[in-house]
This record gives sequence, C-alpha cells and structure tokens, in this order.
Amino acid sequence: MTTPLIILFISSIAIGLLSTIFVVIIVSVDNWEYVSFNQETLQNINKSCSSQNSQPSCQVVQISADPILFQYDDYRNKKQNNDSNYIYSYQSGLWRTCDCLTDQLRYKYVKASSSNFDGQKCFTFVTDYNEDSDLLASTPGAKQIARLHNSAASCYIVVLIDLSSATVVGIIGLIQKQVASCMVTGVLYLMAALFGVFGLSMFHTKDFYEKYHCYGLEEIPSKLCEAKEVELGYAVPLAWLAVFTCTLSSLVWLCVSRALRVIRAKTML
Repeated sequence: MTTPLIILFISSIAIGLLSTIFVVIIVSVDNWEYVSFNQETLQNINKSCSSQNSQPSCQVVQISADPILFQYDDYRNKKQNNDSNYIYSYQSGLWRTCDCLTDQLRYKYVKASSSNFDGQKCFTFVTDYNEDSDLLASTPGAKQIARLHNSAASCYIVVLIDLSSATVVGIIGLIQKQVASCMVTGVLYLMAALFGVFGLSMFHTKDFYEKYHCYGLEEIPSKLCEAKEVELGYAVPLAWLAVFTCTLSSLVWLCVSRALRVIRAKTML
C-alpha cells in the first residue's frame, strides 16, 4: 500500500516537472504575440488619401498578397517622401521578433529601407538591442518596447535558473530526506512563480502600448495605426499556467519539508 509520504513525494516531483516543461516550452517558441494589419482598413485609408484632393496626399499599395506586404508613401508638396514605409506582419517570442516575409521580398524591399530589423528576418533582443542605436533613439516607442521586452526576458532567465536549482536541490532533498533542502526547493519554486509574474506584467504592459499607443519595434505612420492589430499567442496563457503550477509546486514542497520535519521529530523521541 502506498503511504501518504510517497504520494507527497511523487506529487512534488510531478508538479515540479510539469512546471519546468511549461517554462521550457514558452521560452522556446515565438508565439507570444502576433502583429498584423487589417487589409480592409488599409484600403479605406488609401481611399481617404485620394478623396481629399485631386492630388493624393498619400498612397497605400499592396505589393504581395501572401505573405502580405504593403507600401505606404506620403506625398509632400507634390513630391514623394524619400523613405517609403513597408507594412507587414510579424510575430514575437521572448527573445526575438521575426517578420513573416519571404527572403526575396525582404531583400528587394525591406532591406533597403531604414529598419530596426536591418534587413534580417529577426530582431534578437539579446544581441541586436543597443541603447545607443540611432534608429531606436529616433523612435521612443520602439525604445520603450525593446526595454520592456528585454526586462521580461531577463525575468525568465531568473525563472530558468530558479527551476534548474530547484530540480537539483529537490532531488538531493528527497534522496537524503533533508528538511532544509526541501524547504529551499519550495522557496525556489515560489521565486520562479514571482519572477514569472514580473515578466508577464512587463509583457502585458508592452502589449498595451502596442495596442493602444501604436508603439512598435518598427515605427509606422500615425495614419496607419487604426489598421494595426495585435493579438496574444498561446505562449502567454501557458506562461500564466506555469505561474500557477510553480506556486502549487512550492506549496507541495513546503508540505514535504513539514512532513519530513514531523517524521524526524518522532524518530528523535
């Protein structure tokens, strides 16, 4: 017959392992956020550009349908602005933001324009982020987004360290039946949950700025903001689930340490 202590041991290992799997998945995928542009809204913006005057003030041209790529030109004093804005979809993970363009479209159009992506498919925050970058400095919204994204990533680095440490210390604690080791494991899982909340709070703040203030890693003309659509991916609810399982794992490990303390106290009598 399985004793309650064995059940508690198995539960602590299972919930801790589940929490670690969740975190490994969410830090490995680029499905935290999707940014796209509504084609119907872009068409309406294009109509409004040409309906105001006989000479259009701006123009939205669809270059590619799959993947979607639009070019926005602003006309000033009957002269086309030197820099065209290219509008395309992209998705973000915890470490990077990647566009949805083909290599051919990227090389032909986007690479020649001023872009924080610098002609690459992905902007990697760990290696490409630079506080002194001229492009980031000239676009406060992009700088704010990059800072929040970097802060969220930093929090999840701490989460990974906490979970790795908790795994090692927890295994030692169960094998040696050490009360202190099991208690430390519970605290480590609680710290992982806490920093997970910090990281998600920063990511949701970033999402708020992108949705309602039109901030983005790539600055777009204010006229196009109403066409911008920002959606959260499956990694975000999975990250909140990981926070819950880390908290639950912390409680179970603290129960394990209490149970071992009681058993040790009885054996000393």
